[in-house]
Amino acid sequence: MALDLESGALLWRHGPSLRPCALLAGSVVALRILPSPTLVVVVLDAATGADRWTSEPVDLPPWARCTLNDTRDFTLRTQADEDAVTIHWVARTWYGGGAAPSERVLKESTREVHGALRVEPAGPSVEVLPAAELPESADADVPPLVPQAARPPQSAADVLDQSQVGDIRLELALHPDSGAIVLRAVNPPTAAVKWEVELDHATTRRAPRLPP
Repeated sequence: MALDLESGALLWRHGPSLRPCALLAGSVVALRILPSPTLVVVVLDAATGADRWTSEPVDLPPWARCTLNDTRDFTLRTQADEDAVTIHWVARTWYGGGAAPSERVLKESTREVHGALRVEPAGPSVEVLPAAELPESADADVPPLVPQAARPPQSAADVLDQSQVGDIRLELALHPDSGAIVLRAVNPPTAAVKWEVELDHATTRRAPRLPP
């Protein structure tokens, strides 16, 4: 969904099952899983939310468990330049048994592969960059895929995530009494809420904090 930053008014809403990855040159670059382990790039018009174009399916390794949200099995990060967006992905598998595994079983069940898609929204163009297995010795040199978000200065128990857009702080927050999850615009110097839009109202139980 797209909201007006000044008022919070709904500008447009798109169907579910998309992960927005970047905003570039008037386009929203998003991903759809169709189904795992196949990804599809979907480019939307940023002004209207209308579909501009959809890529051909991109197959990842057959064992990959793709998800729209980041998990320990699948993670995405995005880099944008003037003309293109590069979507980096990492797929992993882990030993899931209960007993202590042998070295051979542990090695066979533990995999980590990196790859990327370079998207030119005006193209339409999607270039599949080669996947590469990460050497075991390089684990410590890999930067975090998603930067650690700064914790909000107040109402930390209610704020799930936040982002600074110009002079407005956008907060994804939980109302603990009602269970509503809202997106709100906050004036950082005064902490005054300019507007608030309810995104979901599913439970009165406290939602877990989103992973960094």
